[in-house]
Amino acid sequence: MAERASAAGRPRSDEASARILRAAVELLAEGGAAGVSVDAVAVRAGVSRPTVYRRWKGRTELIAAAVRHSFALANPEAPHTADVRADLVTVLSNTVRLLTGTELGRVIAGLVSERPRSPELAAALHEVERERRTILRQVLRRAEEQGRLHLPDVELAVDLLLGPVYLRLLVTGDPVSEGLVRELVEVVVLPDR
Repeated sequence: MAERASAAGRPRSDEASARILRAAVELLAEGGAAGVSVDAVAVRAGVSRPTVYRRWKGRTELIAAAVRHSFALANPEAPHTADVRADLVTVLSNTVRLLTGTELGRVIAGLVSERPRSPELAAALHEVERERRTILRQVLRRAEEQGRLHLPDVELAVDLLLGPVYLRLLVTGDPVSEGLVRELVEVVVLPDR
């Protein structure tokens, strides 16, 4: 459905929302958080400032929404097949492709360095990260229910799966391969008996 009704006024265009979020990610990739303003996003997206403000209260909320949207496109929902390990590989591989094959990797690197200077942005990004971990949690809880989780709790498993990815992306610059993804999943989830 291309249009949805807003609380008051005319319907909001999903296509305009997608253009706004895409413009925000592009500006983040080009100039970091400092390069993002509601005006700049509106111009890049070809919409008016009020169109942006009808959707998001301001710059911080818009940045968080753009990052959230990008992650949601990579993993809209948790896969649920008979193979928990394969489902985890899918989720983690989608995340890795997003971070290494699109501009979002540069965006995340820039936003990490911005966090100490902007507590409001740090809090918004923490909320996005917490929400996006839900998909991994859902799959890991299935592994836990099957008695296959190799760690004491799901949160530690999420950290163990994502930690090496972000370490390589943000610190060492080492490649994040499909082989690494599979190895991480094998460490976290025991084979099917």
